[in-house]
Order: sequence, then structure tokens, then C-alpha cells
Amino acid sequence: MAISIFLGVAAFTGVVTALVYVILAARSKLVSSGNVTIVVNDQKEISVPAGGKLLGALADEGIFVSSACGGGGTCAQCKVNVLDGGGEILATEKAHINKKAAREGCRLSCQVAVKQDMKIDVPPEVFETKKWRCKVRSNRNVATFIKELVLELPEGEDVGFEAGGYIQIEAPPHRLHYRDFEIEEEYHEDWDKFNVWDNESIVTE
Repeated sequence: MAISIFLGVAAFTGVVTALVYVILAARSKLVSSGNVTIVVNDQKEISVPAGGKLLGALADEGIFVSSACGGGGTCAQCKVNVLDGGGEILATEKAHINKKAAREGCRLSCQVAVKQDMKIDVPPEVFETKKWRCKVRSNRNVATFIKELVLELPEGEDVGFEAGGYIQIEAPPHRLHYRDFEIEEEYHEDWDKFNVWDNESIVTE
């Protein structure tokens, strides 16, 4: 009886151990880890962690590709040419990229997963994009849910603004209650109606 129990436990342990090794082996093949190298425009080589999206990986290295929707895959402004290592084009990209452009490597950088070494081309103007740390001078309401945000640029900097241009804003980590905002009295009725005061803005990274 004791031998049967021992053999049963040993067999069960052996099966579980084998499954663990299979899972670990599959994970090492399917899940990217470590750093990969991205060659940009045959000019710049960057090393980034595998697993994220190309748009974010480039931004972390100071290469800011245009993205009005912030990486949601809807504005189609973050197009780059992936010459090697980008995998197959996704269905979310096909709505914005025709077959000819896709054959030439056109991709939405916000949808491309960084899994392996890559070679890409980005528009030259991308290298002219700057990132500034600004101070909020004012943020008043000009309509019920529309604000006029005024930022104070670093000394000596200037924005060559043209119609149709935009900026992307990255907020530092914070937790704010909407009820603490200073909202002009004329907009209180609508804020009360939609219970906007109960909302919170939470940014953790």
C-alpha cells in the first residue's frame, strides 16, 4: 500500500515537473525578454527593452513620432517603414494602410510590438521634435468641458506653430479630485448635472 502511494506521488510530481519545463521552454520562445536593437534610418542604433510598442520605445529614446491619438491606432499619423523585424501587419493597421504601402513596409508604430532586432525608417522631421518640461501658467474653462491651457516654455525656447499643428502632453504621476478644480461659476450647473465633480485623475507612471 505504501509503495503504491509513493509511486503515485512520484508519478504526479514527475508529470507536474515535466509540464513546468514545457511551459518555461514555450515561454522562452514566445515571450520576448531582454533588449533588442533598432536601427533607425541607417543612422542611429538604439537598444530598447523587448515587449513594448515601437512608438513608446522610440519616444523613450527621444525619437518622437507624430501621434495625435496618443497611440490608440486611430489617427494613423505614426506611420513608419519597418524594413526588418516587425512581424505581420495587424488588422487594426489595414484600415489605414493600403496594400501597396503595406508591401513597402508601412506600419503604425503604435501597433508594432518590439519582439526582435528591427530596422526602420522614420520621417526626417521626427528628429527635429523636442520634449520640454513646462510650467502650467493657467488652465481656465472657455466652455463647459473645454479648457484653455497656457504653458510656460523653458527660457529661450519657442514654438514655430502652424495651423493644424498640435502638441502631446505627458503629465507627471499624480492623483487629483475634480472637486478640487477651480471651475468658473457659470459652468457649475452642467458639472453638477453630469456629476463631474466625483471624477478623479490618476496617473501612476
